Amino acid sequence: MDNGTRVRNLCLARLTRSRIAILAIFSFLFIVYIFSPYDSLVRSSIRWQSTVASDYIQHKYPSDKWLYKEQRYPVDPNRDIAIILKTGYGTRKRVPEVVAALANETFECDMLLLQDYPLLERQSFAWPSGKNIPVVDIIGWMLETGKVINKDKNQRITEYESLSDAIDAEDWFMSDTLSKGNGWELDAMKFISGLQYAWENLPRKKWYIMSDDDTYVLKESLALTLGHLDPSTPQYLGNPVGDFKGRFAHGGSSAVLSGAVLKKLFNDNPKIAAEAHVEATTATWGDKLLSTTLMKIGIYLDENYSRLFNGEPPSMTRMWIDRFCLPLISFHGLGVGSRMSDVGNTFKGMKEPVFWRQLGKIYGAADFESFVAEPIRANQDFVGRLDEHSTTINLVESVEECVKICGQHSTDCLAWTWDMGTKQCHYAPWTIIGDYRENVLSGINYALAQKLSEGCHSPPAPVRAAE
Repeated sequence: MDNGTRVRNLCLARLTRSRIAILAIFSFLFIVYIFSPYDSLVRSSIRWQSTVASDYIQHKYPSDKWLYKEQRYPVDPNRDIAIILKTGYGTRKRVPEVVAALANETFECDMLLLQDYPLLERQSFAWPSGKNIPVVDIIGWMLETGKVINKDKNQRITEYESLSDAIDAEDWFMSDTLSKGNGWELDAMKFISGLQYAWENLPRKKWYIMSDDDTYVLKESLALTLGHLDPSTPQYLGNPVGDFKGRFAHGGSSAVLSGAVLKKLFNDNPKIAAEAHVEATTATWGDKLLSTTLMKIGIYLDENYSRLFNGEPPSMTRMWIDRFCLPLISFHGLGVGSRMSDVGNTFKGMKEPVFWRQLGKIYGAADFESFVAEPIRANQDFVGRLDEHSTTINLVESVEECVKICGQHSTDCLAWTWDMGTKQCHYAPWTIIGDYRENVLSGINYALAQKLSEGCHSPPAPVRAAE
């Protein structure tokens, strides 16, 4: 018996039946994974388990170390980023406000305005510098280029045609009525088509930001983040929602895609893109359609950067424990009243990245340190909206007892609120900048806030890409 045979027999002898069975199962699963489609349930399930594990680690052991590594891919936001801004007939008046707000932060990159109705007479937009912002009726473009054909009288396209007819007839009452009834349906058709139009008509960019007309993106926070990511590889970032079968970036929080994503979809997989255009005529959510389309070509939402995105206006933004040290990229829900212009004025001329922990100070809210001398504030709520991540204790008879409860959960109670009427104590692993609310007493756990802040670094300004 030669040495090779002896070694083989020895290895087999040490493998028990149970070990052989386990090895066979793992081998089988590996083979199934390798040969299954990119958007299969097998791949989605495995990715989901990996995401859950990664999310747990980021929550338990938050770190900002990656921010202080050398930026290997410096970004000039005004040159290397394109914003694809979605609007509709019913929200068209928001556009000048968001353009003005971004210009206040000197964010004057190439922007494409997508709308779901024909261009109106004298309709044009430009940055304060005079740089033009092109506008496209994206659904009209889809019909003109044959991306979709209304041969079967698709309801969504028929609704678009009815809206177009009303606008052409200058029947403004009917136009407003139609846009209110089907605006969200037409919005679902803008995602894939808008990206393709931008890819084919704008100068090629390293990064593309798809955003709503009530969303504000922070230029310097983007530059700091994207400087660490390679735009020549497919990158898809955002605020994740949805189940494991189709995790997608919440459109309102904005979605960030590298140029490599658009190249892989529209240049390398035109058939998949064509199928997505047709699917858009019936899809419920365009942001989910974008994700499921990218999954078909092996591109998945990278949730490692999910904590940078925000789907709330500043007053409702939660400064989570595990986000204190991270940059804040976006605000959403700014289409009400003067919210957009207020945000634009607040961040006017901002030259540095904005971090979650800084929000209260930026808005002139109570500084964390002030809660040492004045730990209890009347008619202010620092917890805000309650959900499955907050905790409510009933039959709490005094504010002192509520403060004590927070102290007993010192690692996951950042803010607390005691309702004098219901005798309920609410605490949460976040704090908001403070909302006026009668008959409540509220406060911030200064000790925890201070500990978190001291664990953060102060990064240098983002490195700019060479001219």
